Amino acid sequence: MKAAKITGIIAVAILAGMFTISLTIDGIVKSGIEENMSQLVQTEVSVDDVDISIFNGSGTIKGFSISNPDGFSENEAISIKSMTIETDLASILSDQIVVNEIRIKSPELLFEQKGVSANLKTINDNMNMESESSSEKGLVVNYLLIENGKVEVNTAIDRERTVTAEIDEFELSGIGKAGLNTLQQGMKEILEPLIKQAMAQAAKEGVLEQVQNKVEDLING
Repeated sequence: MKAAKITGIIAVAILAGMFTISLTIDGIVKSGIEENMSQLVQTEVSVDDVDISIFNGSGTIKGFSISNPDGFSENEAISIKSMTIETDLASILSDQIVVNEIRIKSPELLFEQKGVSANLKTINDNMNMESESSSEKGLVVNYLLIENGKVEVNTAIDRERTVTAEIDEFELSGIGKAGLNTLQQGMKEILEPLIKQAMAQAAKEGVLEQVQNKVEDLING
């Protein structure tokens, strides 16, 4: 009876420890995404929930969103309801985080034109600015798949209009393997192709050409 009681106490202690470790890992990933991505894009980034298994490193990230930059609407520029990931758990606490796979399904982007500016171009430009504070950690992503994305294009040049277009599926591999890489640089390599795909769709709708013409009109008086 006494042995059974001791066994029960040990089992509870182990479960409590595993639960604590799980919460710690989830919290580290959540705060890491929000803090580093916010520094990268220079606008608010939020994640609703992170759930990573402490047994195999697989999990989900839910409710990822990037707010519009200043000067644009209060709508989200980028939102992803859910993405699946497979991580190397041991790497999360090391100097280089290794993610074996990221699968992003149905990302939603908003291309919003205001005057001669566009929100996604602003975010893309922000990512290419020198950051004063970069994470000491590195990020490697062995495989990335983005599928079933769409972009809503809102423009007010000449006339207001809204169109929705699909973003072509694409995959990348070896992100962050070219030399030393910061978390922000790795995140940029993930986000930049998605933004460029969305901007390419906006270009097909003639929006970027209209913006360029508007700038030339302003310059020429």
